[in-house]
Amino acid sequence: MTPAGPITVLFDRLHELHLRAGEPGLRQIARDIGIGVLSHATVHNAFTGPRVPKWGYLELIVETLGGDTALFHTLWLAARQAERTGQAAPAIFSPVPDGAAWACTNILTGHDGEVTGVAFSPNGRLLATVSADMSVRLWSTHDGTPHGEPMNGHRGPVWGVAFSPTGRCLATASVDTTVRLWDPHTATALAVPPLEHDGYVVAVAFSLHGRALVTGGGDTLVRVWDLTDGFSLRSVLTGHTDAINDLAVSPRGWIASSDANGEVRLWHVGDREPVDVHLGRHPSSMACVAFSPDGRTLAAGADDGTVHVWTTATRTCVRQPWTAHDSPVWGLAFLDPDTLITAGRDHTAQFWNWATAVPAGAPLLGHEDALTQVAVDQAGTMLATASDDGTARLWRPGPTRR
Repeated sequence: MTPAGPITVLFDRLHELHLRAGEPGLRQIARDIGIGVLSHATVHNAFTGPRVPKWGYLELIVETLGGDTALFHTLWLAARQAERTGQAAPAIFSPVPDGAAWACTNILTGHDGEVTGVAFSPNGRLLATVSADMSVRLWSTHDGTPHGEPMNGHRGPVWGVAFSPTGRCLATASVDTTVRLWDPHTATALAVPPLEHDGYVVAVAFSLHGRALVTGGGDTLVRVWDLTDGFSLRSVLTGHTDAINDLAVSPRGWIASSDANGEVRLWHVGDREPVDVHLGRHPSSMACVAFSPDGRTLAAGADDGTVHVWTTATRTCVRQPWTAHDSPVWGLAFLDPDTLITAGRDHTAQFWNWATAVPAGAPLLGHEDALTQVAVDQAGTMLATASDDGTARLWRPGPTRR
């Protein structure tokens, strides 16, 4: 098959970024950039072509959607060159090949307890880690060095962490019954009060348009906070009968939640009454959930080591569950729509072709204790793992860098 030219790749990546951001309207994008900065027509032309947009316009759009401007500048340079010469040369960017070997490039040390969560910033330049030591830390993904001082304020172990789609806000969830908001650029707390729960909080996720924050924990409730109105409580979703273990939000706006009673639920919160879909109950606690990048697939990992997969269009299982680890699966992330990564209490992370339940690459080895979470950056070129051994690790395709 002839590889796609750089112009096609640029527009494909832009539309993929738009989908990841929840497909906001083009007029909304223009408003988010700033009144009078870019017109709706300019944003429309940037998405539809046929000409490659000016870099200044594209940079503003990518930044507003929470994308990696450095990556898009590389794609733009190749597309402009192809447009000027009329040559459909292969694109500079290429995805990670199937079955690529991943190597640990950085071991992040500094926490005084188990590392319980990891999250990449939308542009991939920062990694956030949270820990049982009650602290939140930021790291440069370029070289693994700390970004600012550790952020303190929680009074209990911190279990959940998420960046907003713009990268301007970081949310963390704690056993102390609060969710706290931080400015990741300055590594300081935002001047807003903590969001309160009636029990411990373990999971936090932003909607992909950035206008809502979803939280859940020991009180069995899913709370949806409106970020357009000063972090006000918008909805309280009831239905779970045990503590919530994890949450995820799809590009289409669906919320997935899993609980200690083995239930997985799908929710959709719009202008009408919330829609609640019960996907079933498993004999073992459901520890984690994750949506594929296109939002069409939902995966859940269980304490008995099995993985379950549903299609979000019909809300039905698309295959029989399979045993991914001989220990609980506490972390999940999609590398791409076809490849799922599972993080197990057996100290390893494993790649899977979820459609066939066949391993899709060598496992990630090196942690000295149970894995608690795995994360993939938006470009799909970096992985991060968190572990009870007190470290987080950064992984990239290619030889180990020491």
